[in-house]
Amino acid sequence: MEKQLLIEMEKLREEMVEIAMLKQNFLNIEVLQLSQSLDKLIIQAQEERRELVKSR
Repeated sequence: MEKQLLIEMEKLREEMVEIAMLKQNFLNIEVLQLSQSLDKLIIQAQEERRELVKSR
């Protein structure tokens, strides 16, 4: 898995948690949007890992 992808995932996660804590609401639209973006990156990472395993 590409290191840059992991860095981006961690950055999004930190931002999502920070906003959720500031707003004191995990259902805030910004938090949900960040969560969805993070989900997409997680899926991308899983697909990359699956392809790496297949190619071995």
